[in-house]
Amino acid sequence: MEALDKTFTKYGEEVYPYYYKDDLAERIYVKGSPSDKQLENNVCTIIFKVEHCSVHITEIPLTGYENKGYGSVAMRALIKHSINKGYLGITGLLAPYDPSHAPRLIYFYEKNSFDIKLNSNRDRGKIQLDLTNPNKLLKNLTTIPFQERISLLENQLKMQRQKEKELQEKIASLEHDIANESKVLKFLKRFFKKYL
Repeated sequence: MEALDKTFTKYGEEVYPYYYKDDLAERIYVKGSPSDKQLENNVCTIIFKVEHCSVHITEIPLTGYENKGYGSVAMRALIKHSINKGYLGITGLLAPYDPSHAPRLIYFYEKNSFDIKLNSNRDRGKIQLDLTNPNKLLKNLTTIPFQERISLLENQLKMQRQKEKELQEKIASLEHDIANESKVLKFLKRFFKKYL
């Protein structure tokens, strides 16, 4: 398993993409913490095959960690890996398990620069990404989209507020302990004065 560059989700979480190849397929794994073990700490996986100098995505299995930015990290890692290998494009099928999930998949592929050709119901189709202009594509990948920047800032603000709340609760608890300690000390002083 080959470690790729450490990166961050749109929420500012540090994650670790890895590349893995076996006899059946190639994979990009995104892990929540560094690990060379194939199945440890996986939060997203993209399974693909290389056919005629092009990458074909065969599956992006659901992991229970959806909508946290891991898929975009995995896709950016796949695009960079494909460019580094000199592949000409990335293809795949847009075939959601749940048709109501199709708009989210379309948004996901569009924000990662894919062209999408949909059927008449707009719930299935083909995806394609041209890799023959890698400089432009890499520039787009390194620029965080406006909505993702807002999400990142909102998440950072939420985390800061949570830390402030926890700190205020700790201060209140310490003040309570000090106040109660004073009462106990006063009682003990009176108690010992009587017997001394």
